[in-house]
Amino acid sequence: MENVLSQDFTDFEYLIIDGASDDGTVALLAKAETEFAGKGISLRFVSEPDQGIYDAMNKGARLAAGEWILFLNAGDLLVSPHILSELFPVGEDAQILYGDTICVYQGRQKLYPALSLERLTQEMPFCHQSAFVKRALLLEKPFDLSYQICADHHFFLRLYLDGRVFTYRRTPVAVYEIAGFSDKNKLRAHREQRRMQKELGVFRLTPSRVLRECSFYLKLGIKQIFGQRLIDRVRKRRLH
Repeated sequence: MENVLSQDFTDFEYLIIDGASDDGTVALLAKAETEFAGKGISLRFVSEPDQGIYDAMNKGARLAAGEWILFLNAGDLLVSPHILSELFPVGEDAQILYGDTICVYQGRQKLYPALSLERLTQEMPFCHQSAFVKRALLLEKPFDLSYQICADHHFFLRLYLDGRVFTYRRTPVAVYEIAGFSDKNKLRAHREQRRMQKELGVFRLTPSRVLRECSFYLKLGIKQIFGQRLIDRVRKRRLH
C-alpha cells in the first residue's frame, strides 16, 4: 500500500480483493482508507471467500470503475513513484499496455525485458504485473477458472490470437517476487500450458518443442533429486 500511495499520478482507484483472511488485513485496510482519501485516491476492498487467485481477479475487474486495470499481487511493487505518470495517457488504439519486469529472489534481482509477442504461443513473454489491460476486455473475456495457474497466459494468448492491440513500453513497470503459486507448481503449470495450446489451436509437435519438453522434465527431475537448495543456488547466480 505504501508503494501505491507513493505514486505521483493519482487518477486511479485501489481495489483489494481479500479471500476472507483472518490475519488483521481488514482492520489494516479500514485504517488506510483515510490515508488514501488524503491523496484523492479511492480505496475499496472486499473480504469474502473466493475460488482462488483468478476468481479474485475477475471480481476486481467487475468492481472496478476505471478504464484500465493492473493486477498487483501481494508482494509485488510498482517500480518507481513515477511509473504511472510516465506510462499514461496512451494512444486510443491501445488495449494492452505492457513493459519489462524486475524479478527478485531471496534478495537478488534482475531486469527481465519483455519477449516478442510471438512467444505467447509457448510462454508468457511478460509478467501480468507489468501489463495494463482495458477493463472492457476483462469483462468480455474473463479469466477461465478451469486454469488454476495459467489463466493469465490463456487470457493474453486469446487476445493475441484475436488480433487485439498490444503496446510495448521499453521500461520496467513492476517488481515481481519469484516463488509464487505458479513457481511452486511447475508440473501443473506445464500441463495447463499444453491443454491451453491444444484448446486454442497453437500446439505443434516440432523438434524444438521436443527439446523443450526434454529440458523441462530434466530440470524437474534434478529438482526432485537434489531438492530446492540446488534451485536456490542456481537462481542466485542468475539474479545479481
